[in-house]
Amino acid sequence: MDLLAGAARLEITPAPGIELMGYGARTGRASGVHDPLYARALTLRSSQKGPESSSVVLVSADLCLITPDQALWIRQEVARKVGLVPEAVLVSCTHTHSGPDTGLAAHLSRREEPPYVASLLGTLAEAGIRAWATASPARLRWNRTATHIGRNRRCADGPLDPEILVLQVQDDRGATRAVLYHHACHGTVLGHDNLEISADWPGVASARIEEATGGTALFALGAHADIDPRTRGLMDLAISGQSRGLGFDAVECLGGEVAEAVLESLGSPGGAADEVPIAAAARSIRLPIHLGDRPEGTARKELAERREELARWLGVSAQEFPRLSELEARVRARTTGLPPSEAREWIARARLYVRDRTGRHWTGGAHAVDVEAQVLRIGEGAFLALPLEPTTQVGLDWKLRARNRVPFSGVVGIANGWLRYLPHPEDLADPLAHQSYEVLSSLLAPGACEKLLDLGETLLDETLSG
Repeated sequence: MDLLAGAARLEITPAPGIELMGYGARTGRASGVHDPLYARALTLRSSQKGPESSSVVLVSADLCLITPDQALWIRQEVARKVGLVPEAVLVSCTHTHSGPDTGLAAHLSRREEPPYVASLLGTLAEAGIRAWATASPARLRWNRTATHIGRNRRCADGPLDPEILVLQVQDDRGATRAVLYHHACHGTVLGHDNLEISADWPGVASARIEEATGGTALFALGAHADIDPRTRGLMDLAISGQSRGLGFDAVECLGGEVAEAVLESLGSPGGAADEVPIAAAARSIRLPIHLGDRPEGTARKELAERREELARWLGVSAQEFPRLSELEARVRARTTGLPPSEAREWIARARLYVRDRTGRHWTGGAHAVDVEAQVLRIGEGAFLALPLEPTTQVGLDWKLRARNRVPFSGVVGIANGWLRYLPHPEDLADPLAHQSYEVLSSLLAPGACEKLLDLGETLLDETLSG
């Protein structure tokens, strides 16, 4: 066999009492642990000596978010220990909203991260290193299946991608060593009212796959930005407290449905390929943030005009204008009793002002930010990894672009860090786009999606021609 594969799973469950991450409406610290969190890793490489890019390491962690700097440290640490380039290492989050605070806010404010974060990141790196050390002859098999655990949260008939991509890794006897499954749905069955540490539905899915196969089950999050579990309703700016979720019975139900679909898709021993091309390519592109593509004076003037409009509507002077941290509460109080359509409009205007007023907080004061696109080619499949939360249309666009090159492809979101949301041009064309959470939570100016997908195609071609 020319292919070597290794897998590892290390627990990263924090102690109760820490801050949880994922919901601004949450109050209180973690009261206990419902189910453990893990860092899972998979390595794939040729047994023949070749270029560093002919090997890849994938690390998937039961965390909500990490910063690009944190992800880069992990990638560099793994690469240094195993003799790769960082571009061949992918670090992603399952996006559970019931995991530990990883210090994102502290990082942005140039404050020290919580004391446990360094050890946490070190464990993620160690998972990749251990997976590399366990590599032995293997075979790969791609397959696809589907699930209907999600729904579009922007509109009832909005786009949805039910596909699950499944990569099965077998040892030389045909036993399953690892399963990598890829799907697009938020890990938010549990809501802001939950205070127990949990991996949400991906944790249930991975645990059941591992119990059934004896292998390590890694979840790769797809283009999920506008997809919530079906247990949630449509997202409406005019309704507060919508992040309240359901309990652990619902988590078990949805995670179980995914696990069942994945397990049914797995092949029997034999028939998998033991000679498959493995390649990685990555490159950064500098992209402007909102208002960053305009002259400084023009951007300042527009923000000032928006602030004045909000002040007039709130009935306050410029001196009395609320702090940004207080603005939404003031706006919600002002919209009480208004028709929902009018309330949505003013809440959206306030959020757009905050989004563009604080954009440079995410970039260290710069008008643009370097965003990395990474492509991992694994035989007949390829992943485009982005440090963003892409909408469904981004994922569908990528699949359309890639399908003439590889039969199995998908976007991995929150990969190698997090730089907020990435809407697709079709999302922005909606007359009410400015009221959607995905647009209100985006960092990059329009045009970013097209440029990143174009770059992804270039990188995919490089991995196919190597």
